[in-house]
Amino acid sequence: MSDTSRRHKKARGVSWSCSAQVDLLGFANHIALSNCDIREQVGEQAIERLSSLERALRILELEKIRYPELYPSGLQYLRINDALLLGIDAKHLSPPKGRITLTGGYNSLAELRLEAAQKDAALPQGTARESAGDVARFLGLVARIHNYINTKEAEKSLPGCRTVVASGLRKHFEDRQGRDDFFAANFSLSVAYEAQAKGSAIGLKGNCLYVEDDVAVAVSYVEECHAILASAKFLPLSFPLVDPYHYYPEMQSSVTVRSGTWNVHEPIVVPIMNQERVFRRLNPSALTNLQLFADYRRIVLNKDDRHDMIRDALSRATPTLEKINTPFGDWGDSLFPRLCFPLDMDYKKFFGRRQVRRRRNSTP
Repeated sequence: MSDTSRRHKKARGVSWSCSAQVDLLGFANHIALSNCDIREQVGEQAIERLSSLERALRILELEKIRYPELYPSGLQYLRINDALLLGIDAKHLSPPKGRITLTGGYNSLAELRLEAAQKDAALPQGTARESAGDVARFLGLVARIHNYINTKEAEKSLPGCRTVVASGLRKHFEDRQGRDDFFAANFSLSVAYEAQAKGSAIGLKGNCLYVEDDVAVAVSYVEECHAILASAKFLPLSFPLVDPYHYYPEMQSSVTVRSGTWNVHEPIVVPIMNQERVFRRLNPSALTNLQLFADYRRIVLNKDDRHDMIRDALSRATPTLEKINTPFGDWGDSLFPRLCFPLDMDYKKFFGRRQVRRRRNSTP
């Protein structure tokens, strides 16, 4: 088959994909304050906000070169004005015909046989779990970008960004140069865009991260990723951990730790293109750990000095809200909501050099 024939065959295909849209909040209003004259000081300040998006992409590109194993295959990204678009295809995940959402199951007996033949592999090749690992790394990367931009915005007292991650079918479409145009005919991007456009009116408020349920279903095919994802529903409340309004005379200190530090937001149902899509506001700090799930699995298998803590966090059932809000609760119940892998932190510094050296000679 010629290269041209292969391209046309690919162009006719349909994939299930995930897309994220990261939007700077209030950017249009910021430009309007300058009467749309970007030569003036206020206009220049608004345009400067785009720098955080570019810096995030620069960090991504350098890290991808140094640590390609942290990244999903086929990652696509693009900045358009004040928005970042990111996406991937999940090659081995697909809803049954007649549906647009995943079932959480398998599409054929052949796929189960293929997974059984690679029973010792963390992500058996050619299976739903292989693609689920890519979706997990993608969501972890998006969460890191989201946190990075919000941090840079907060340093200048700016409102930050809102991120929406959604799924949908994508028709492979060629541009004029015969290249696959990922963001064309991509309904995962359409869903993310529509949800962003509706914004606060439908409950997608503030500089938060919202994930569509089908993306979460994809991640849950991998056990370690499922454990991390489930912990991400716990969001830290804004009030301080210390509660000055409780006094216990029998205690040496009358200042106590406040109970009820964590909260869980209800699902948000969003009507988009005659379909009801369900979104959750999730804890982006917890989600950053998805990019490292293979490392966490390796820590448990190799039983290094962090083995017990990671093993407990991955092996426990998701706690109730009441249990995770117990003062001085076990780390196994609240490790991942408290643990964050920042975009601008080097991978070696996060894990330590010993883990990186082991990694070269170990496979999950």
